[in-house]
Amino acid sequence: MDDRSPDKVARRYVAWLRRRALAVIAGSALVLVGAIYLIAFRLPLFADFSYLLPQDVPAVQDLRKLEARAKTSDTVLVIVDAPTPQAREAAVAQMQAGLVAAQSPLIERVSGDDAESRAFLKAHRHLLVDAADLAKARDALQHRVDDAKLKANPLYIDLGDEEDDAEAAKKDKEQLEELRKKRKEAEAKLDRPTNVSADGLVGKLEVATNFRSTDAKRGEALLDTMSVVRAKVIADHPGVKVGFTGGVVTALSEHKAITKGIVLSSLVTAGLVALLLALYFRSATLLVMLVGTISIATAAAFGAAAITVGHLNAATAFLGAIIAGNGINYGIFLIARYLEERRRLDVDDALASAITGTLRPTAVASLGAAIAYGSLAATSFKGFADFAVIGAIGMLLCWIASYTLLPALMLRFGRNTRIFHGNPVIGGTLVRLFGFRRSAVVVATACLLFLGAGVITYRYIAADPFEYNIRNLRSEGKDAITARNWMAVSDKNFGRGISGRTFIAADRLDQVPMIVEALHTIDKGKPAKEQTIGLVDALPVYVPADQDKRLAILAEIRALIDQAIDDLPDEDRAEIADLRPPDDLRTYTTNDLPASMREKFAEKDPSKIGYMIAIRPSNDLDEWNGKDLMRFASAVRELHLPDGETVTTSGSSVIFADIVDSIERDGPVVTAVALGGLIIMVLLLVGRNRRAVSVMAGTLGGSLLMIAVCALLGLHVNFLDFVALPITLGLGIDYAINVAHRHDSEEVPDPITTLRTSGSAVFVCSLTTMIGYGSLLVSENLAIRGFGSASLIGEVTTVLTALILVPALLAVGNKRHGRIEAPASRAA
Repeated sequence: MDDRSPDKVARRYVAWLRRRALAVIAGSALVLVGAIYLIAFRLPLFADFSYLLPQDVPAVQDLRKLEARAKTSDTVLVIVDAPTPQAREAAVAQMQAGLVAAQSPLIERVSGDDAESRAFLKAHRHLLVDAADLAKARDALQHRVDDAKLKANPLYIDLGDEEDDAEAAKKDKEQLEELRKKRKEAEAKLDRPTNVSADGLVGKLEVATNFRSTDAKRGEALLDTMSVVRAKVIADHPGVKVGFTGGVVTALSEHKAITKGIVLSSLVTAGLVALLLALYFRSATLLVMLVGTISIATAAAFGAAAITVGHLNAATAFLGAIIAGNGINYGIFLIARYLEERRRLDVDDALASAITGTLRPTAVASLGAAIAYGSLAATSFKGFADFAVIGAIGMLLCWIASYTLLPALMLRFGRNTRIFHGNPVIGGTLVRLFGFRRSAVVVATACLLFLGAGVITYRYIAADPFEYNIRNLRSEGKDAITARNWMAVSDKNFGRGISGRTFIAADRLDQVPMIVEALHTIDKGKPAKEQTIGLVDALPVYVPADQDKRLAILAEIRALIDQAIDDLPDEDRAEIADLRPPDDLRTYTTNDLPASMREKFAEKDPSKIGYMIAIRPSNDLDEWNGKDLMRFASAVRELHLPDGETVTTSGSSVIFADIVDSIERDGPVVTAVALGGLIIMVLLLVGRNRRAVSVMAGTLGGSLLMIAVCALLGLHVNFLDFVALPITLGLGIDYAINVAHRHDSEEVPDPITTLRTSGSAVFVCSLTTMIGYGSLLVSENLAIRGFGSASLIGEVTTVLTALILVPALLAVGNKRHGRIEAPASRAA
């Protein structure tokens, strides 16, 4: 025998491993220790969607600039619901006093009753009316006074068109009534605290934080402090309910849901996979060795992620279960072949034979999986790119560990493993379920299925399959639902403007009025239902730049009323006198604003006040509708000012829009790269032959069926479950190549033998992966559930095509193909 033959090389490798087994095991243990350290201290979880995009794209850079300048990073809303107004007032006061007394370094300020701000605005309310509206009011008032004075003159004879005069008088009166109505509404709002509901039963406190909502550690510490104060308030005021909501609370609940999902899915995967493999191998020793091997490889993958990527995001947080569920396949194939060979060979020779028989197909499968994961790097979408790095490294490490650490463990601790003699139960079951006599019929049926799936897939893609309902991307955990319920109470009683604002940061104060004007221009002339911009909150709203102009118009109104008031009829005198501006109006500056108002516009740089502009989407936009958010983002992300300058900004809506755009733009590229890479790999490593055709047909057919089933079930594509397609392509290669390799390696190949031998190992591998994907369905995060559902469907379709279609394609018209015997009537 040639010294370089696979069998000889494998025997020498096994002999080398036997001598150095302890060194290999010790080295692996050191790798595990290092990986655990890196994961614990160098691999934070960032659930913020902005970490799904490259950190150098404009949207993220603008967001980071805003975060660096904003003094208040986020907000916790405290909502107090009481049975009586008196109980509400006492509970809110105690809650506010308790939060202030806590002196938490995480709290920037606690805002309650805005009496100081309301008093200031009420005293200066006349100067807060736009100059154009004041001019209209002055002109309408002039016409009204002139008309009233003329009609009061007994010598006046109207020679004009009575109909035109009546219409003009009506118009003037309507304008004055509209002005009076707006003023009364504004004054009514200023007379009532903005943190108290109309019925007096619900109160609100705004707790401004000095950290970002994505800082889960600080967020949890703050809520722990606030919960202590809340418990005291509830104990002292029976019947009072106190809830927390807002950016910090929502982000923390999403973070907890993802973290809980990681732990739960890992436990479910580990438990069920262990049970499955125990039943399959019938050896606790082999099970422990395999699970230990894959656990070390998976931990090493995340340790490598700490060095390369530096953090986990919403797309990569749950990769542990996926890497373990997929990566365990290589060890399953090795052990299954080892147990088969042990029926006739000793330990060393059986292990060498198992390595020889499985090394090539598992290497191809591992490379295919790495290519599938790696294809995600062909995109600017950071969520995909990070997934690519961690997934590809994980697959390669699992394969390496399966042929280094696992054999070392088997040689050191598994030499006396009991060998089961008899037909495998799973293999016999597969033969009964999928054993077939007519390969041509199977191939023809598959072609018809693929044709139908192709039509369904085309319609699915043409109809835009992306998930625009943001409710289907959020968490359904208890904490998240509670936070949303309290936010609904806040929105109902205080309006939607409390949360969900987008900020624009001006570089100079003179830009602020131009930015405000540019925002108002966006909806100019549009019906209310078509408007995009809602409330715009900026310093010029409270400190108008044209106060001198407004004062001049107000002086004209005052003089007009003073000159005419005595000559007016009694029925008009009181009405018009009510419109008279006070005598003591004067201009004021930012320094005259109450401290609570200045604080709203303050930045970390104390010299900058009033550079920030807050914007809310129009109330006619649905903040849970992705298309509405994208429309809003398109309107505000880039503003062109009259002086030729361009101002850009970012926020949750802009980030979401960029995520959708990135997936829609790069999705086809990722799929094409994965498909092209896998085809090239198969042609290079398998050859241009029938086996390569069967492998690709099984892989592509299974992937096509996956998309069609997702379409029929109404599943939509989100930023997570899109990666299910390239991963499914990689797994399809894994299963198909192992089935095809074993089929062609038999002296007289036939589908029945393939199903009974490698088919059982492939099916068990698929079951472990199904368990990994299925464990994601227990996640409280709906986006992760969506990924689990899509991937589970892909797993089922690809393993079925591998077990049924691949042997059929290899058998049909093949002269080497032996006679297919009927399935055994009994399988042990």
